[in-house]
Amino acid sequence: MAPAQFLVFAAFAIFSGCASATFARYAACQSTLKPKSLPTQFCPAGTKYVSQTDGNAHFSSVQAAVASLPNDTSPAFILIAAGTYQEAVNISRKGPTTLLGQTAHPASYTQNLVTIFNTIFINQTTQNASIQDNADSAVLTVAPNKYAAWTGAGYYGGTPVPIPDDFGSTDFKAYNINFENRANNGGVGPALAVGIGFANASFYASTFRGMQDTMFIGKNGSAVFRKSQVLGSVDYIYGFGTAYFDQSLIGSRGAGCTTAWKGTPNYTNTYGAYFSQSSIVRSPDANPSLDLTGHQTLGRPWNNASVVAYMDSYLDSSINPAGFQIWSPTDPRNETIYYAEEGSHGPGFNASARVPFDHLLTAAQARHNFTVEKIFGGLPKWVDWEF
Repeated sequence: MAPAQFLVFAAFAIFSGCASATFARYAACQSTLKPKSLPTQFCPAGTKYVSQTDGNAHFSSVQAAVASLPNDTSPAFILIAAGTYQEAVNISRKGPTTLLGQTAHPASYTQNLVTIFNTIFINQTTQNASIQDNADSAVLTVAPNKYAAWTGAGYYGGTPVPIPDDFGSTDFKAYNINFENRANNGGVGPALAVGIGFANASFYASTFRGMQDTMFIGKNGSAVFRKSQVLGSVDYIYGFGTAYFDQSLIGSRGAGCTTAWKGTPNYTNTYGAYFSQSSIVRSPDANPSLDLTGHQTLGRPWNNASVVAYMDSYLDSSINPAGFQIWSPTDPRNETIYYAEEGSHGPGFNASARVPFDHLLTAAQARHNFTVEKIFGGLPKWVDWEF
């Protein structure tokens, strides 16, 4: 399979318009909650209502609402009232599942009212790899079972764990929710905000905040992030699957690599991380005392099949002039990787200083060869492109 087929056509104009409350699909449901009221007629039939303060709510925790859903292929909706929920949320059902965060401004993640957080991290200096994995720290997990979201997906203690072959048909969506891993891990290991494995998942005006390993897209996992935000420091967007970021803000809280990707040619997923019309910048909440100028790279290869592309995106001065980097001085892992940029602009783009394995594409090359359909093997029907 040629590396070029993994690239994204950033100017996929039909979907580039800004969303508004008028056109957001679930805006009425998300904005019409009143104190002491259940979801109104504007919400999909059967919507479960979660609130920590409303006595009429069906549940006071998100995971309790998820656990109540039937394990079938029927669509399910959960409306979450404004508040901060400390818990881990695990979505394992096969049917389409949608989480809606209460908001009067569905087009903007900066005005989200719902936050789900936890403080679990994996201490890699004491970790027992046979029974403990990065995914165990995730605030949100979307996978058929615990082991499908593991970094070593499909195995537990060296023993294969059955994973449904057709689980990839699952449709998970989340709107206007902040997912945060607030672990103060001292740089000793992963603390995931989200982990996705063997699933299709999409997020809208949502945020993901952590430090090391904020976001993991596992084997046969596909994820789309529209008008969202991801904040972290070390390898904070990493995985095996396919991730597509559209009109989103990617912010570095510390020095490190934005992406660490490992291709999986033996799986049906095409794999890769793709950024379209996005901003890759110093995080707006980074410690003011940190000098991050030139201290963040666009990615490093987790294995030799790593694929990452940035299209029509803004790069600020926190991006190192070299752009990408090798894995380490003794382990370059750059023989068959495919890294590319098209239309990069801003102080973080320096064509003359880029590493030799960064393919600098023309707009004509992108328009001629690369579309969203090429990445996903067709336009994903599980994505809300109207948002």
